[in-house]
Amino acid sequence: MLLCFSIVACGKPLCGDSEVGHSPDGLKLLTSGSPQKTIGGEFFGFNLETVEFQLSLWDADRRVVDPSAIAALRPFEGAVYRLPGGSTANYYRWRDGSGDLKSRPRVRITDWTELPRIEFGIEEYLTFLDAVRGSGWFIVNLQGGYDEPAAPGLLADEAAALATYLARKPSPQSPAEGVFLRWELGNELDRGRDVWTYRKYLHHATMAVDAIRAADSRAQFVGLMEDYDAQASRGVKSTEYNRAVAAALVPRGVHEYQQHLYYDGPPEGPWLPHRLGQLCQSIGDAKASGARKDRLAFWVSEHARWPQVDRKGQDWKTSWGKTSDGAAAIGVADMMIALTQIPEVRGGFLHALHGTGGPWPLLHSATGNDRGPWHPSVTMHAYRMLREALHPVVLKTLSSSPKASGYGGGYDARGAVLTTEDRRKFSIWAVNRAGQAMPTSVRIPELARQRVRAQLTVLSAPVLTANNAKKADTVVPRSTDVDLVFDDRGDAAFSLPPQSVATLKLSKAD
Repeated sequence: MLLCFSIVACGKPLCGDSEVGHSPDGLKLLTSGSPQKTIGGEFFGFNLETVEFQLSLWDADRRVVDPSAIAALRPFEGAVYRLPGGSTANYYRWRDGSGDLKSRPRVRITDWTELPRIEFGIEEYLTFLDAVRGSGWFIVNLQGGYDEPAAPGLLADEAAALATYLARKPSPQSPAEGVFLRWELGNELDRGRDVWTYRKYLHHATMAVDAIRAADSRAQFVGLMEDYDAQASRGVKSTEYNRAVAAALVPRGVHEYQQHLYYDGPPEGPWLPHRLGQLCQSIGDAKASGARKDRLAFWVSEHARWPQVDRKGQDWKTSWGKTSDGAAAIGVADMMIALTQIPEVRGGFLHALHGTGGPWPLLHSATGNDRGPWHPSVTMHAYRMLREALHPVVLKTLSSSPKASGYGGGYDARGAVLTTEDRRKFSIWAVNRAGQAMPTSVRIPELARQRVRAQLTVLSAPVLTANNAKKADTVVPRSTDVDLVFDDRGDAAFSLPPQSVATLKLSKAD
């Protein structure tokens, strides 16, 4: 049965239309033609974790990002690249990665490996953004160093110095906004090593906002919001934490917030509908604390499938393949489809942009030695499929699905319909978690009484654990043409292959 959440009555949308209804005889996608929101290239983001990125995709000898990695990212024009990425951001001092390479100091910014120095620093990052035609996103260090915290005033000054430095470098991607699309105020400081109270977080964050804004009036900020009850042992629920954060940041003009959603790998990664429920609750917390409706936005600045084990357990490393296999690709696509139907969500950042042998690689090495040339993981293929079928207008799409696959989220399939401003071109994003083909019907009133040739692209893994780590073409997208006949109401039927991510591209007849 469908999961129910305390924030809504069972059977009603979580927020927007992100919940899947029940239909026993196949996937049904209904749209009245009304827009849900508009999106662009920024809807697709990447969590660029500095250490893993440098250890794999950075060519230290030539001091460039590997050309095959650049080629894999160019189809994502307008994507957002979140630096320094993850917990590393809480110990990353930007000046340690600037200036002459030989003068850069040794650093300790993570507990799982050594990084002699930051070679892929700010200047290299800016060059990378130009090469991939992407947008910058920077996580402000509110903590200090790995071994020793720093005073919040000092860290605020460091961030302001970076803003001043960047103000002299207008971005060709977003000149009106500056080099960074957004400044994110810390990373997961409510948990992990430090477990900051919201009072401590706000003390540091507000100082950073004031300092950066004084250096660059264009700067826009994204605040931290809890995505689970990380401080329940202290008697603080996520709602209390989030409302306190918004109540303090809204008066400073901060109306945007982030969530980190890991899913489909219980116990640490609950089923995807549960994570959407938390996201919707957080949106409600921001609204309740005065965030302006016309400016309120949420970014899922990290998301990925969790590998269905406890990270502290003995099976942690042996389960890393589950973060980039066929099931992971379906989960990632399912999340992105769901996010299209939540009006406040501006984008989702896939975790993580690297090619190491660790968890969540988006690229794999053709030589198997953590060096290029690189080829896409199954999850990267799914991500690119959706991006290549992107249109700016997301139509309000109601999904109804069978629930026979046994997926813990309580449904088998989901989809969304997108279109162009002139309603001449359409695309459908869909996933099918079931082990058999899914009869699918879609209603697009603008295509009533038309026969349309569509391009169907499918990424299907007969064995969901299949991945591309050792062989580049184990699971790859395949395209074919199909004819769709729309009746008087604009209904047409097609079939989704089993265990698949699929896109359809179609155009209105002249």
